[in-house]
Amino acid sequence: MPGVSLLYAGSLSLTLLAADQLADYMPGAWFELLAAGVLGLALLTLGLLLPVGWRRYREGLRGHLVVTIAASVFTALLGLLAIYGLIENASVSAVLSGADTHLTRPVMDSLPRPPGTRLLDETPGLQGTESISEDIAANNLNSIVPFYERELARLGWAEDKTSATTPILRFTRDDFVLSVGIDPPSSGYTLTLDRLSAAPSATPAPSASPSS
Repeated sequence: MPGVSLLYAGSLSLTLLAADQLADYMPGAWFELLAAGVLGLALLTLGLLLPVGWRRYREGLRGHLVVTIAASVFTALLGLLAIYGLIENASVSAVLSGADTHLTRPVMDSLPRPPGTRLLDETPGLQGTESISEDIAANNLNSIVPFYERELARLGWAEDKTSATTPILRFTRDDFVLSVGIDPPSSGYTLTLDRLSAAPSATPAPSASPSS
């Protein structure tokens, strides 16, 4: 059955690729693709096992039938696990990517981009925040920090000097905070932009009642 073989090969390739990318912590919807690949393999396997089990039942091959039933149950459970993973991941993603970015996204898009860089992924932050992050690949990581120090200062951003000795540099402008995190193992860096909520005004002290 060439069609089934091609579907098997495609599902298996997708599963292996997604698992490899997840193991390397690469950005992207690799978990969803992994679950989809596993679900595809489970459905294809069930489609083959059920007719075999029915044929063995009709032929009275009870011993072989038990093995087929056990394999079918295991495959069905694997498929249900993939579906459960997709549902749970969608629920978690709604929280993890639920930030309000209508103010931070335009600021992020207006930031200068160093030459020789390429955007890999853009992700909103946690629900209830205004955070947004970008994962960026760079040909020369050594040029990234000097570039942002120079260009952001020209645009009115102030560098937080206390972050100079840490792997993540921070810059502020108005109520925005920009973090630049260099990640040498991945040959890239991450920009994270947050908007700080205005501090609540202090409650005025009650005035003293006039003395009688």
